[in-house]
Amino acid sequence: MKVLLLGATGNVGSRALPALIKHGHTVVAYVRSPSKLAPGKRAVLADVVVGSVTDKSALKDAILAHHCDAVFHAAGVAQMFGRSKSGEYNQMFATVVAAIVEAREERRGPAIRAWLMSGFPMLDSAMPTHLIGDYMPMFPEHRENLALIQKQDERNIAWSLFCANQMSPKHNEIQIPAPDDCSAANVIAGADSPPEWRDTLKWVPLIGPYLNVFRLAGGYATSLEDPLDFIAIDFEKGLQSEFVGKRVGLKMKAAP
Repeated sequence: MKVLLLGATGNVGSRALPALIKHGHTVVAYVRSPSKLAPGKRAVLADVVVGSVTDKSALKDAILAHHCDAVFHAAGVAQMFGRSKSGEYNQMFATVVAAIVEAREERRGPAIRAWLMSGFPMLDSAMPTHLIGDYMPMFPEHRENLALIQKQDERNIAWSLFCANQMSPKHNEIQIPAPDDCSAANVIAGADSPPEWRDTLKWVPLIGPYLNVFRLAGGYATSLEDPLDFIAIDFEKGLQSEFVGKRVGLKMKAAP
């Protein structure tokens, strides 16, 4: 696919690029500060678009001018507690979604495939109709983004949310393409709820759901690179991905 990568100089986006290149995608970087792109990254990019993720017209023009059929939104960092005074994180998300929808409506044809960053609290808990975030109220900005994306018509935007837990890099140095030990084979995925989530301690009166979440959530920390390889592979499936319209949680596989 031809992917517009937002946040290509950030912690996630800079490691998404090697994964996308490894799996044969053509990548256009959309960045605010092109000087942060190292020569090695520039060399593998189809193009670099300079702009703000809060500029809907610029985003839409980038999608249309470069004939992108996919977008990976990895720009910005959500607040762990509360919301930023400017509301920029939610504004960026809403602008990206609106730009994708308008680009598809103008271009017609199939929906635009999109992966967008979200947070682990947006996955379903062991309690019906309750999110993990209902018991672990962290990164609340993601909740507004979830409500927005779930209202979208999948004929315009075929979305998936990567509901990430804590992520740490395997390699300090970014290698392009990503090395073989950075692999989707190292993770398992769950749609809408964390994979292999259990009912542990849920039965305890009153506080059971809280104990359940805080007992299990720590086991869902991942590397940065393995989930991004998973997303790069999923982009290859295009609109046939089983994760379209889903919140996606990942977990590292147990060592053999």
